[in-house]
Amino acid sequence: MGLSQVGELLRHLVRCDTTNPPGNEMVAATVLADWLGERDIQAEIIEIEPGRANLVARVGSGASSPRIVINTHFDVVPAGEGWSTDPRSGTIVAGRLFGRGAADAKGPLAAMAIALATLHEQGLGRGEVILAAVADEEGASAGARALLRDLRADAAIVGEPTSLKLVTCHKGSLRPVVEIQGRAAHAAQPEDGVNAVYGVGRLLAMMEQHGRELDARAHPLVGSPTILPVLVNGGEALNMVPERCRVTFDRRLVPGEQEEEVLAAVNGILERFNREHSGLTARLADLAPSTGGPSETAVDDPFVVACAAALSGIGQGGERGGMQVNCDMSHFRRAGMPTVVYGPGSPSEMHVANESIALDELDRGVAGYLAMVRAVLEGGG
Repeated sequence: MGLSQVGELLRHLVRCDTTNPPGNEMVAATVLADWLGERDIQAEIIEIEPGRANLVARVGSGASSPRIVINTHFDVVPAGEGWSTDPRSGTIVAGRLFGRGAADAKGPLAAMAIALATLHEQGLGRGEVILAAVADEEGASAGARALLRDLRADAAIVGEPTSLKLVTCHKGSLRPVVEIQGRAAHAAQPEDGVNAVYGVGRLLAMMEQHGRELDARAHPLVGSPTILPVLVNGGEALNMVPERCRVTFDRRLVPGEQEEEVLAAVNGILERFNREHSGLTARLADLAPSTGGPSETAVDDPFVVACAAALSGIGQGGERGGMQVNCDMSHFRRAGMPTVVYGPGSPSEMHVANESIALDELDRGVAGYLAMVRAVLEGGG
C-alpha cells in the first residue's frame, strides 16, 4: 500500500538535513515552499541568517478576523548513534516512518501543511490561517523570535509530538553556567593550591539540596521544577591542581516561576558557597542558550475550550494536559496570543535513536488541526 499524502510529504522533509547546529533550514523551507506552490499557496521564505530560514504561508483574507497561526519548526537535533536505519531515509517499517524529526517536529509540520492545503482547497468562510515554520527551535528560538517581531494573530497552535493530546502549558528552561575559581599549584604539592574541581563537588551537593526544596512547588499539569548539572569542564594540565572549573546547570521552570527569581536563588546559593568555602570563589559566568521560559494558557480560555471541544467532536478526547519539555509556545504567549500545543507523534520519540511516527497517527493529526482551526474560524474561541 502506498503512502498517504501526509506520509509522502513527511518523508521528503525527513530527507532534508536540518540538524541544529548548524540548522540549514533553508533546504526544508524550499521543499515545503515548492510543495505549497504546486497547490497554489504562495509561501514566503525569510532568511534570518545565512542558510537559516522561516517560512510563512497564508490562506484566507488577512482583512478579516479571526487570524490563527499554526506553527512548528524545521530544525532537528543531531541523529546520534544506535540507529537501525539511515536517520534521514524515511524508512517505513510496520506502519511507522523512521527518521530524525519524524515526530519532532516534521510530522506535525507535514500534518499542518496538509491541513492548510485542505483549507485552501475547500475555502474559508472568514478569517485567515497562517502556517509559520521556523528555524532554531532546538537552539535558542531565533526563528520564533524573528517571526514574532512582525506577526500578529488572535491565537496560535504550536505543533509538537503530544500523542494527539491538547497541551495548555509547558516547563521552561534556564541554563546557568557557574565558574569556580581556586588556586593553581603543582600536583605533587596539592597543599599549596585550592582545587576548583573539589569546589564543584561541594557546590553540586548544595544544588542537589536546592533541587529537593523545589519539589514543593509542584504545578498541577507539569509537576515540579528541577535543577541538575549537565556539563562540567575544568582543569588546566595533568600535573596541576585545577584553578578553574565550570559547571552548567539545567533549571526547569514551571508556569508561574520567573527567570529573575530563579537567578536570584542561584546567586544566593553561590554567595553562601563563597562564605562557607575559604579559598574558593563561585560566580555566575554565563547563561547557556535555551528555548525560553515556561508558558501557560488558562484551561478555561475560550480558545482552549473551543480547541478541546473540536478534538472531542472527532473522537480525540480533548482533555487538557501539560508538557515537560519547553517549546516555542512561550514566545507566542509573550506576544499576547492564547496558544495550545498539539501534534501527532509520541513525546517518548523525541531526541532518541530510531525516532519514528505512526502513519495513521499522522492522518489523525491532520484531522485534529482541521477541526481546531475550523472551530475557531466558525466563531468558537
